[in-house]
Amino acid sequence: MRLEFSPEARRDLFELSALIAADGGAQRALAYIDRLERRCAVLLTFPQAGTSRGDLRRGLRVLGFERRVVIAYVVRADRVVVQRVLYGGRVPVAG
Repeated sequence: MRLEFSPEARRDLFELSALIAADGGAQRALAYIDRLERRCAVLLTFPQAGTSRGDLRRGLRVLGFERRVVIAYVVRADRVVVQRVLYGGRVPVAG
Protein backbone atom coordinates (compact mmCIF):
# COMPACT_ATOMS: atom_id res chain seq x y z
CA MET A 1 0.00 0.00 0.00
CA ARG A 2 1.02 3.60 -0.47
CA LEU A 3 -0.13 6.90 0.98
CA GLU A 4 -1.40 9.68 -1.27
CA PHE A 5 -2.65 13.19 -0.58
CA SER A 6 -5.29 14.68 -2.86
CA PRO A 7 -4.60 18.18 -4.22
CA GLU A 8 -7.16 19.51 -1.72
CA ALA A 9 -5.39 17.78 1.18
CA ARG A 10 -2.04 19.20 0.04
CA ARG A 11 -3.59 22.67 -0.04
CA ASP A 12 -5.05 22.07 3.43
CA LEU A 13 -1.59 21.15 4.76
CA PHE A 14 -0.01 24.22 3.15
CA GLU A 15 -2.66 26.54 4.60
CA LEU A 16 -2.40 24.93 8.03
CA SER A 17 1.37 25.27 7.96
CA ALA A 18 1.12 28.95 7.03
CA LEU A 19 -1.41 29.57 9.80
CA ILE A 20 0.77 27.91 12.45
CA ALA A 21 3.92 29.63 11.18
CA ALA A 22 2.26 33.04 11.39
CA ASP A 23 1.28 32.38 14.99
CA GLY A 24 4.17 30.31 16.32
CA GLY A 25 7.02 30.31 13.83
CA ALA A 26 8.24 28.14 11.02
CA GLN A 27 9.84 25.48 13.23
CA ARG A 28 6.61 24.93 15.13
CA ALA A 29 4.67 24.66 11.87
CA LEU A 30 7.12 22.16 10.40
CA ALA A 31 7.04 20.02 13.55
CA TYR A 32 3.23 19.98 13.59
CA ILE A 33 2.92 19.06 9.91
CA ASP A 34 5.55 16.35 10.39
CA ARG A 35 3.54 14.81 13.27
CA LEU A 36 0.36 15.03 11.21
CA GLU A 37 1.97 13.32 8.21
CA ARG A 38 3.36 10.57 10.46
CA ARG A 39 -0.16 10.03 11.81
CA CYS A 40 -1.40 9.66 8.24
CA ALA A 41 1.36 7.13 7.53
CA VAL A 42 0.01 4.92 10.36
CA LEU A 43 -3.05 4.40 8.14
CA LEU A 44 -0.91 2.21 5.89
CA THR A 45 -0.71 -0.31 8.73
CA PHE A 46 -4.17 0.33 10.18
CA PRO A 47 -6.33 1.62 7.30
CA GLN A 48 -9.59 1.00 9.14
CA ALA A 49 -8.48 3.01 12.21
CA GLY A 50 -10.79 5.93 11.52
CA THR A 51 -14.53 6.14 11.93
CA SER A 52 -16.57 5.21 8.88
CA ARG A 53 -18.52 8.15 7.45
CA GLY A 54 -20.14 6.41 4.53
CA ASP A 55 -23.18 8.57 5.25
CA LEU A 56 -21.22 11.54 3.88
CA ARG A 57 -19.41 9.81 1.04
CA ARG A 58 -19.02 6.18 0.06
CA GLY A 59 -15.89 4.72 1.67
CA LEU A 60 -15.02 7.87 3.61
CA ARG A 61 -13.32 7.48 6.97
CA VAL A 62 -12.27 10.19 9.42
CA LEU A 63 -9.56 10.23 12.05
CA GLY A 64 -8.93 12.88 14.68
CA PHE A 65 -5.49 14.33 15.28
CA GLU A 66 -4.44 16.28 18.37
CA ARG A 67 -7.99 17.48 19.10
CA ARG A 68 -7.95 20.16 16.37
CA VAL A 69 -7.63 18.30 13.07
CA VAL A 70 -9.80 15.78 11.25
CA ILE A 71 -8.14 13.66 8.58
CA ALA A 72 -10.68 12.52 5.96
CA TYR A 73 -9.53 9.59 3.82
CA VAL A 74 -10.57 6.67 1.68
CA VAL A 75 -9.00 3.22 1.46
CA ARG A 76 -8.41 1.78 -1.99
CA ALA A 77 -7.09 -1.67 -2.88
CA ASP A 78 -3.48 -0.47 -3.15
CA ARG A 79 -3.43 2.89 -1.36
CA VAL A 80 -4.83 5.19 1.28
CA VAL A 81 -5.87 8.56 -0.11
CA VAL A 82 -6.09 11.49 2.28
CA GLN A 83 -8.89 13.60 0.83
CA ARG A 84 -8.88 16.55 3.25
CA VAL A 85 -7.14 17.76 6.38
CA LEU A 86 -9.68 19.90 8.23
CA TYR A 87 -8.48 22.21 10.99
CA GLY A 88 -10.35 23.73 13.89
CA GLY A 89 -13.85 22.95 12.75
CA ARG A 90 -13.56 24.86 9.49
CA VAL A 91 -16.02 23.67 6.91
CA PRO A 92 -14.61 23.44 3.39
CA VAL A 93 -16.40 25.28 0.64
CA ALA A 94 -17.46 22.99 -2.20
CA GLY A 95 -16.09 23.88 -5.55
